[in-house]
Amino acid sequence: MYKEWINNGNNTCSSVVYIHQVGFEVCNPGHSFGPAVRDHYLIHCILDGEGTFTVGERKYQLSQGRGFLIVPGVVTFYQADWTKPWRYCWVGFNGIDAQIICNQCGINLENPIFHFDNIPRMENCIYELCKNFGTGINEFLTLSLLYEFFSILQKEEAHMEKGSELVNLALDYINKNYSYKISISQIADRLSISRSQLFRIFKENIGLSIQEYLLSFRLERAENLMRKTDMNLKEIMYSCGFNDLPNFSRQFRRAYGMPPGTYRNHKSRKST
Repeated sequence: MYKEWINNGNNTCSSVVYIHQVGFEVCNPGHSFGPAVRDHYLIHCILDGEGTFTVGERKYQLSQGRGFLIVPGVVTFYQADWTKPWRYCWVGFNGIDAQIICNQCGINLENPIFHFDNIPRMENCIYELCKNFGTGINEFLTLSLLYEFFSILQKEEAHMEKGSELVNLALDYINKNYSYKISISQIADRLSISRSQLFRIFKENIGLSIQEYLLSFRLERAENLMRKTDMNLKEIMYSCGFNDLPNFSRQFRRAYGMPPGTYRNHKSRKST
């Protein structure tokens, strides 16, 4: 059975994640694809047989119950075994949160290989996706099947191991957006996890709550601007994500032992 549809996401019910293509294939001996790049995320799940997947200098020998992720813009090559060619299914997808979803499933460019235990469930899920995708009858059903596919990939072990990766994504988000009025709920939504999950993984990996870290990060940036620029306190306050001068002064004093104006004067005298 083979079925493939192409979708650029313009007519889907969600821009967060949407299917680009889906299908099955029974490969001929030695059948290969690449070296080539894709413009979307693509996951292959091996239902039977064997083959190899190559990305960069890494080459993986894979068999039934294993799978591999292809990341957009990365050159890959894969080939069916000459004596036991594989039969696989695949799902191509993209969207605003496609990378985050892959991370939640424990797969990324550095760790593109995964294992799935329930082969009949995987095969049935992809079959239902093939049957519904592209018909335009019920896009929400198609989306729910896509999320079922991701749920099959995600294991409890992957959920535990992804904590440090989620922390890194949160740190990157804070680093790029601290000057805006971002909230903890926004960060959690960006990572597709709950506030309580975000609080827990930050405590486990950083030793601070994310609220404590965000405040500390903003104050460090403010202190750095005081020492290295001629910006006035209000400019510094807004540039670091604060919107209330009394609150900014109070938080700064708690962290550095003196109000921001006094701190700047003190540092200026020490440098002369």
